[in-house]
Amino acid sequence: MAAIFSKERFLEELDQCPEFEGINSEELADKLSILADIGKTPDGGITRFPYTNEEKQAKSVFKEWMSEIGLDVREDAIGNLFGTLHGSSPDLPVVMTGSHLDSVPNGGAFDGPLGCLSSLLAIKAIASKQEKPKRSIELAVFVDEEGARFKNGIFGSRVMMGEVDAADFKSFKDDKGNVLYDEMVRCGHDPERVQDSYRNPEDIHAFLELHIEQGKRLESANKNIGIVSGIAGPSWTCFTFIGNTDHAGNTPMNFRRDTLAAAAEFILKVEQAPGRFSQTAVATVGKINVFPNGTNVISGKTEVIVDARDIDLAARDAMISALKDEAMNLSKVRGVTVDINDGINISPVIVPDHIQEVIQSSAEASGMTSLFLPSGAGHDAMTLGKYVPSGMIFVPSLNGKSHSPEEWTSLPDCIRGVQVLKESLARLANS
Repeated sequence: MAAIFSKERFLEELDQCPEFEGINSEELADKLSILADIGKTPDGGITRFPYTNEEKQAKSVFKEWMSEIGLDVREDAIGNLFGTLHGSSPDLPVVMTGSHLDSVPNGGAFDGPLGCLSSLLAIKAIASKQEKPKRSIELAVFVDEEGARFKNGIFGSRVMMGEVDAADFKSFKDDKGNVLYDEMVRCGHDPERVQDSYRNPEDIHAFLELHIEQGKRLESANKNIGIVSGIAGPSWTCFTFIGNTDHAGNTPMNFRRDTLAAAAEFILKVEQAPGRFSQTAVATVGKINVFPNGTNVISGKTEVIVDARDIDLAARDAMISALKDEAMNLSKVRGVTVDINDGINISPVIVPDHIQEVIQSSAEASGMTSLFLPSGAGHDAMTLGKYVPSGMIFVPSLNGKSHSPEEWTSLPDCIRGVQVLKESLARLANS
């Protein structure tokens, strides 16, 4: 049965939830259910794009929740939302935690919202104690992490770290032609004041993000908590094989310069490459373009887009270099030519040892098993990690499903994640 989210289904395992001081399992279920209803699709998924009424509604609800637990709430010039629990030494750099509320088209209930709610409940539990934490703890709800509408992902965190300026806002449009800048203004934001959104990295002591794994490692290993060792940096490269467009019936096999056949052989090389360079490397061909794309026509041009990732930058780049050599050699053997064009190239982020140790010790102190693992997907922690010590806590994903209505993490696993996040934040805030 597909694990499409409903509150009733989520609460089926309520009696299996471990009990931790200050954390209410039913509260998490209630709040996640409320968010899941905002932007709900007929398929049981969620479509909640940035700078839409659905996102505005979700943020409004979340603002209320932050205010209810006594956080000092503000929204910056481009729509990032923040709530601060003030510490006893407010002049010290803050500990930050959070995620995002936007979704992919017809996505799941957990990707993003669980990270925001886990931060909320963790901070609430810390605030319930008589003694204030030494450092202030700040909850961040970043706008447009997914990039589903304007093809401009991990947006809010990049703005906060000063990587984006107002001129950039006018260069992005959605599928309907709406300009990002105009949509920000329509939603009441002030993109011309973007510099007011910038934060000095020295003002942030550390950043933690809880997220569903979006993979099967934790589930397969039967572990409670994933301690992310690094976030893989993606690199996209387009390989264009060029040959001859000919008639499929009248061209003998030995006279063909078939670029689709060359591309097919190359794709197998891509599949075989990662293991030669790193145990954490991956490489994928998820998109090909065939020209002229006719049933009875030999392809004269085929584009193959390779997505290569690893947490080891040197290994990833060595793999890409080797694939370029493979393409050149293959083109000579098959009598075609190949053009190679580099696309996006984002460096991986390694999680500092001391952040991993804080998460590991927090899991152990809470009686949980853990596993060190890389993140193959990008997250806001990738942006923050370039400037401040940043880490990620993963909780299991049923069957590895994500970006789908079938996305699912059990309530007991969610509560374990909140507990580890709570303990990790407390340790960092009192360091």
